[in-house]
Amino acid sequence: MTRACRTFGDTDIESLVKLMRQLGYEHSNESLQFNISQVRKQGGEVFVAEDGGHVCGCISAILDVRMAAGVCGEIVSLVVDEAHRGKGLGKQLVNTAENYLKQHTKKIRVRANVTRADAHEFYAALGFCEIKTQKIFRKSVA
Repeated sequence: MTRACRTFGDTDIESLVKLMRQLGYEHSNESLQFNISQVRKQGGEVFVAEDGGHVCGCISAILDVRMAAGVCGEIVSLVVDEAHRGKGLGKQLVNTAENYLKQHTKKIRVRANVTRADAHEFYAALGFCEIKTQKIFRKSVA
């Protein structure tokens, strides 16, 4: 079977809605399409992995700019469908995102929820080093 990574296309939206659900995020086609448009508006990109012509994974490559730290690429929303894990698609997606981000910055980071131990091992195996533990606070302002 042919496995490949490519840039997200509008016809991939339903597959990505299902993948986001596996990460624990509920979206409609419209809400996810809006988020993807915002990623692109800020200089990022979304990539998908195909296995046998079916979209079975995705990743976002975003740019984060901080006054103190400067520009840093960030890999977010990586997910490979449960039925397709262990085939190297996650690694292909990370490599695709890294290649995109290298065009914009020399630093790339990834964040993984403390509960996702498998993700921690995955990223460590790809050469990412843990540098910080922090708490995240949120306030709704709507």
